[in-house]
Amino acid sequence: MGFLEKYVKQCRKPSGGFGRFVGRSMNIGHTGIRRWGIKQITVNPDAYILDIGCGGGRAVKELASMTSDGKIFGIDYSENMTELSKRVNKSFINKGIVEIKHGSVSSLPFEDNMFDIVTAFETYYFWPDLISDLKEILRVLKHGGKLLLVNEVYKDAKFEKRNNKWVELLQMQLHTPDEYKQFLNKAGYHILHINTDSERNWIAAVAEKV
Repeated sequence: MGFLEKYVKQCRKPSGGFGRFVGRSMNIGHTGIRRWGIKQITVNPDAYILDIGCGGGRAVKELASMTSDGKIFGIDYSENMTELSKRVNKSFINKGIVEIKHGSVSSLPFEDNMFDIVTAFETYYFWPDLISDLKEILRVLKHGGKLLLVNEVYKDAKFEKRNNKWVELLQMQLHTPDEYKQFLNKAGYHILHINTDSERNWIAAVAEKV
């Protein structure tokens, strides 16, 4: 197995020493799309936010820097990534602003109606049951709370050859912008907007619990 294939396969659930390397590199490599995605929503200083699939923890750290009176939770199903995220966010954890948990999107260890915002950067591809998992997120969102899905690839004929390689390597799911509308509606969300960067194949969807 070549380095690139080994690297890509780790993106689903980074583990071990090489997984930690992948997590740290994604912290850097995803900076552009992460910041583009965060701009799609308004983050109030007192917001309670959950980042699902927090990986190496940089999204949590950036959100924490925007919420001096709120709290940010990160959750990931890779134990290696939760440990890395804790190290990256150590100062915010010590201040009580950040908390990192090990767990799954399919069974979130949080109360109903807890969060103002739930974010998911580069993770929905791997969720085991998309509609059921979106409904689980809906449970923990407050009424009027926002879900932000940000992804580096979406189904588009212009990028089909490249994206098909990733789908095959990672067994990931991709959707068109119209299909985003369909699955979000099916899960019970009100869609606020879906934005794309067609030159980079980026997509950000913002939906609300009503």
